[in-house]
Amino acid sequence: MAELVGGVYEAAFNPRLWRQFVERIETIYPDLRITLFSHDGNGPAADLNVMVNFPEAAYRDYAAHYVSNSPYVNFVPRNQIGLPTRSETIIDDRELFRTEHYNDYLRRHRLGHYGVGMVLEREPQVWTALSFADQRDDEARRDHQMALLDLLAPHLRRALKLRRTLIEARSAAMASQAMFDGWTQATFVLDRDGRVVTMNRRAEALVAHGDDISLNRLGRLRSFDDRCSRVLDAAIVACHAIPGGFARGDTDLSGVMLPRRHGGSPLHAMLWPIASAAELGLPMAAGQILLVVSNPDDTPPTAIAWITRRFGLSPAEERLADAVIGGVPLAEAAERLGIQLSTARTRLKSIQAKTGCHRQLDLVRLAMSVPPLWLG
Repeated sequence: MAELVGGVYEAAFNPRLWRQFVERIETIYPDLRITLFSHDGNGPAADLNVMVNFPEAAYRDYAAHYVSNSPYVNFVPRNQIGLPTRSETIIDDRELFRTEHYNDYLRRHRLGHYGVGMVLEREPQVWTALSFADQRDDEARRDHQMALLDLLAPHLRRALKLRRTLIEARSAAMASQAMFDGWTQATFVLDRDGRVVTMNRRAEALVAHGDDISLNRLGRLRSFDDRCSRVLDAAIVACHAIPGGFARGDTDLSGVMLPRRHGGSPLHAMLWPIASAAELGLPMAAGQILLVVSNPDDTPPTAIAWITRRFGLSPAEERLADAVIGGVPLAEAAERLGIQLSTARTRLKSIQAKTGCHRQLDLVRLAMSVPPLWLG
C-alpha cells in the first residue's frame, strides 16, 4: 500500500509513472483489466491514458464508437466523485446482455465485465476514472478491489489536483518563456549572487558563441577580459544597493561596457534590481537582477519608430529614447546628444509620461516586446 500511495504522488509530478502505478495494481490482481483514462467530450483524452490487459484493437474500437454507448460512461455524471462503485450497480447482467456495447464490443474483444471503478475528477465535458474489470465473477476479489479503491481514493484525487496545478503552471511558464524569448536583446535574470537563473534565446546564443561573454562553473557571467568581469561584478553589487530598487522611476540605468574579443563596438550591459522575475512576467521567480546585453553590431531594429508614432514623441524625445533603449546610460546619452544631464532627466520623464513607462526598464521592455511586424 505504501508503494501504491507513493507511486500516486510520484506520477503527479512525472506522468510517465502512471503506467508503473497501474502495473503495480496488476501484480496484486493478475490478469485484471485496468484503465486510467481522462475523457473529454469526444472520448479518451491523450494527456492521461493508461491501460493494462486492454488490447489495442479494443481501445481503438472504444475510442472510435463504443465510448458513446457505454452504460458505464453514461453513469459518470451521476456517480459520486471518489466513491468506488460495482459494475452491477450501474447495470445488471440481464440488461447489459441486451446492449450493443456488450454484444458487439465486450464479447467480441473478450473483455470481462465484472468490474469496479470510481470517478476521480469531473468537470463539464471532462472527467477521469480508474476502473478494474475481470473475466470471472469473483465476489471476494471484487470486495478486495473495492477496499483498495476506497483507500486510494483521497490520494488519487489529491494527486490529480496537483497534476492539474502543475500542468497550468507549466503552461504559464511556457507562455512566459515564449514572450521572454521574443525580446530582441540578450536578457538574463540573475540571483543575488550574480548567478544566472534564466535567459532568453538571444542570451543563450550569445553565451553559446563564447567569444565575448561566457558562464563560469558557478553560473556567473564572465567577460574574456578579467578586469571587465570585476567591473560587472561590482555593478551587480551596486545594483542591489540602489535605494528602493526596481520601484524607483528616477534611477539611472546602470551600464557596463564589455569589449569584444575580435574587435568591433563593445557590448552594452544594463542592470536593474527587481524583486522577482515574476514581476516582469518572466519564467521562474528567483531572479533579483535583470541584465540586458545589447550588441550594437548585431542588434535587431528597435521599435523606436513604432513607439514614436504610437505615443507621439517629439524628435528630441525620440533620439533620447533610442539611446536609452539601445543601452546607453543616461549621462552618456546626454553627452552624445549635447544636452545637460538635467535636461535629459526632464526629457526622459516626459517620455515616460507619454508611454506610461514609469521606469527606464519599462521603456526598454516595451521596445523589446514590440512584435517585428509592428516595426517600420
